[in-house]
Formats: sequence, structure tokens, C-alpha cells
Amino acid sequence: MEVKASTSPAASHIRFRGSVPNADLPDFLRTLDVLVVPSITMPNWNEQFGRIIIEAMACAVPVIGSTCGAIPEIVGEGGVVFPERDAGQLRATLERLATDRSALQGLSQRAQQRVMEHFSWEVVALRILEIYHELLGLAT
Repeated sequence: MEVKASTSPAASHIRFRGSVPNADLPDFLRTLDVLVVPSITMPNWNEQFGRIIIEAMACAVPVIGSTCGAIPEIVGEGGVVFPERDAGQLRATLERLATDRSALQGLSQRAQQRVMEHFSWEVVALRILEIYHELLGLAT
């Protein structure tokens, strides 16, 4: 992958990083324009709730993710979803966002808003409480 990237016209804009310590992750994520999650469904695996998607969106970083598993449901309007294995569509999306800064800014705002509305601790806790009430037959 790194060899192929090094011959790309965009090589000067591509960096491969190793792991990032948890404490440094928010600051690192804020340096990104977008986070790309190009997961591919395998016979024995499908993308689940990718926590990195929520972490990036909470930092106002839009996500460009494939249609694998739960990615589209998590990303919603906080990014762009492209068909698995469709490198052309991924490229077109990246090129569009690289040249249309207002579209990128709008996605950034929607990404952060989506996390607050659907995935904040408060929202998740209320959903869990509602489920418990439903299971116990209690009125909410």
C-alpha cells in the first residue's frame, strides 16, 4: 500500500502513521480534513460499530466510509458513503472535498452535530433507560 501511494500524484499529501496513543487521539484527529474508512465485507467479518468513526466526527472530522456493515448507519449525514471496493467513487469524493472547502466545512459541522444528537453519552444513556423501562413495562 505504501509503495503504491508513493507513486501517486497525491504522494506528498499521504502519510502513513502507526498507532496513536489514546491521550493524543483527539488532537491527532483534529489535524485531519477527513477520515477514510474503506472497510470491505469478508465472508467471516462485517464492519460493526466503528468507534473511530464516532471519535472523528466528535472532533468535527467528516468520515468517508464504505457501505460495509454498520458504516452507513453511523456516518449518516456526517460524511459520505461510497460502495465497497469502488476506488473511483472514493477518489471522486476525495477530489471534490479537496476542492470544495465549503462542502467540507458543512460536512464537518454535520458530523459533530450528528454525534451530539445520536451518540453522546447523554443520548445513549437515555436510550438504554428507555429500553429498560420497556422491558420492565414501566411508563417513560
